[in-house]
Amino acid sequence: MKSPLFRYGLIIAIIGVFAFIFIRMATCDTDLNPEVAYQLPEFTSLDNLPDTDYGQWAVAVDGHPVASARTDTTQPTASTTKMILALAVMREKPFNLGESGETITINQEFYDIYNWYATHNGSNSAVEIGEQIDEYDALASVLLVSSNNMADTLAIWAFGSLDNYRDYASQMLQEWGIADTTIGSDASGYDPSTTSNASDLARIGAKLLEEPVLAEIVGLHEHVVPVAGTLTNGNALLGTDRIIGVKTGFIGEESGYCLVTGYREGEHIITATLLGAPDRTSSFSDSDQLVVATQSVAPLSTLVTSGQVVGYYHPWWFAEPVPITSDSDFTELGYSTPDTEVSLQIPAISTDTLPTGTLDLKFDANTYHAPVSASDFPLQPSLIQRFLHVFGWHAN
Repeated sequence: MKSPLFRYGLIIAIIGVFAFIFIRMATCDTDLNPEVAYQLPEFTSLDNLPDTDYGQWAVAVDGHPVASARTDTTQPTASTTKMILALAVMREKPFNLGESGETITINQEFYDIYNWYATHNGSNSAVEIGEQIDEYDALASVLLVSSNNMADTLAIWAFGSLDNYRDYASQMLQEWGIADTTIGSDASGYDPSTTSNASDLARIGAKLLEEPVLAEIVGLHEHVVPVAGTLTNGNALLGTDRIIGVKTGFIGEESGYCLVTGYREGEHIITATLLGAPDRTSSFSDSDQLVVATQSVAPLSTLVTSGQVVGYYHPWWFAEPVPITSDSDFTELGYSTPDTEVSLQIPAISTDTLPTGTLDLKFDANTYHAPVSASDFPLQPSLIQRFLHVFGWHAN
């Protein structure tokens, strides 16, 4: 006959075995992370954009430079500087699309500025003492016919002095992380002391096209203002190959011919800057070639189709991998970049609700989020499956 001690030991052992099995069943791993099974379509590299044998150029997507050449140096920006002025004025003296903004009265100081530029062969728009011109018309003078006198007038009117404008604009660029641009002694770019590079100007051009009033102005072919009359946009590429702006510039050999262009691709703004062209014809034709090439290698594309498998769960209690699929066609701007990243942002399996999330596609600084969800399957193993799993069983 067995001793009481033996019987107690046997009972404790049996309890221990059942406790072990119970704990293992309760704590077996059911939090399963997804596996990515998606590859981007093939795109032509942005490195294949056409180069020039002069100056520098850059292309930006939504204000993030994605391709460039020789932008390690800065140069005078000429009248492309006026984009900065326009952004600063709209920030300090804002008004909405469809409005005219505040009114500027032309005084002796502003008239003298006009006379100075007129006698020094600088781009100008005629004014008269006592003339009242609204903010919209003044900005149109600056952006369409590159009026130097109206640029300095706007800066002094909005900020009190050119020195104050310089401080304000410099701080604004610093806040935007635009670090290679220096604001010089005027607001017009007539003086070569304002310098930048193509990458910074492509970013500034994108900022301007994001501002509804300024985007409307640079998209005008003509506009009528008091005294100066009809203003004709100096950007000969406007309306060509979907180009909607932005700004020309030239002050001689120091700058060469400069041009910032922009177009929209769906919800995206793409800007291209070409600096230092030897003549106006080359500036326009080579800029247009750069834009057309960018449209070709960075098109709107269906990156993910509805129902496309983008990943899998591998639950040990289910015989087959569980597909994660796209909820719909997903169309976005696609382009080739060495910094592309693909990841699934969808929960690990741990609830009674089918997981949903996104397939995140990162192109340089731009990240897109395609909605995805998991197919229907048992989200938790049964008690029998948990019991068998304790002894090493799994369904797949």
